[in-house]
Amino acid sequence: MSSTASSVLRVRAKPGARRDALRWEEGRGWRVDVKAPPVDGKANDHLCAWLAKEVLGVPVRVRSGASGRDKLLEVDAPADLVEARMRAAAEAP
Repeated sequence: MSSTASSVLRVRAKPGARRDALRWEEGRGWRVDVKAPPVDGKANDHLCAWLAKEVLGVPVRVRSGASGRDKLLEVDAPADLVEARMRAAAEAP
């Protein structure tokens, strides 16, 4: 029997941005700008797909906050790996 570690990631999403981007904001946490508009779940789908493909390399799902900017994402990886990959991919402030 194998088990896959998963973790929860808190982010603040900004839909409708010019480009996809990730950054750490001191005192606020992770901010993810996504190009997709906040219509019919497109921004959430794009957010999860972009983080999974371009940043984390593992599946990502919205756990809560689907209709707001502040979201909890479920990531199929241990928290230390998620943090390391987020920091490596983040833009400098």
